Amino acid sequence: MAFIRALILLLALAPTLGAAPLPTNLDFVAETLDQAAARALAKLQSMEAADPLHGPLLIEAQSEHPANWMANHILCERLLQAGFEVVLDSTSAPSETMRLSYRIVDLGIAGSSGLRGGEVRRRSRATLALRLSDRGNEVLYGQCEETVQRQDRIPRNKVEFLQHSSYAFARTEIEEQSLGKFVEPVIVSTVLGGLVYLFFSNR
Repeated sequence: MAFIRALILLLALAPTLGAAPLPTNLDFVAETLDQAAARALAKLQSMEAADPLHGPLLIEAQSEHPANWMANHILCERLLQAGFEVVLDSTSAPSETMRLSYRIVDLGIAGSSGLRGGEVRRRSRATLALRLSDRGNEVLYGQCEETVQRQDRIPRNKVEFLQHSSYAFARTEIEEQSLGKFVEPVIVSTVLGGLVYLFFSNR
């Protein structure tokens, strides 16, 4: 009897054992920002003005953002993988160092739930601006801005589990869809249809 119970339990868990784990909000946002960084770097390097993209690159933020640490890490990792020398301290940067500054224009995550509310459609967005110049910011070689949006679906009861209170930019803002949002257009359409019918029937 115990063997049968154990077998039933294994069969019940089988569909979930092979399922890929849901990415946390922070992972989801990081993947979106990483795609934006990849596109921006590719565009910057493809520009004719970006031919001087060589030698050490000083990475720095143009403005304050709570996710600057994430953008800094992503840019450094991608540039190092591409074979560039990366400098993070301007005081120790060689004279021939070029400056790659970035600015997070937009970064966040939102969700919408249907009438039944069993699932939440999670949407992540990221807009990253890059600027390539000489060390003294006197010569501009190129600048660009890239936006990436991604989405997936997660169980509603996993929303709180997948986010962290320390990262406000990665908290899901759920847009509730009430029945009224669907009923109101139907009522308006019905009233208009009735008025049109009365207009033509009285002519």
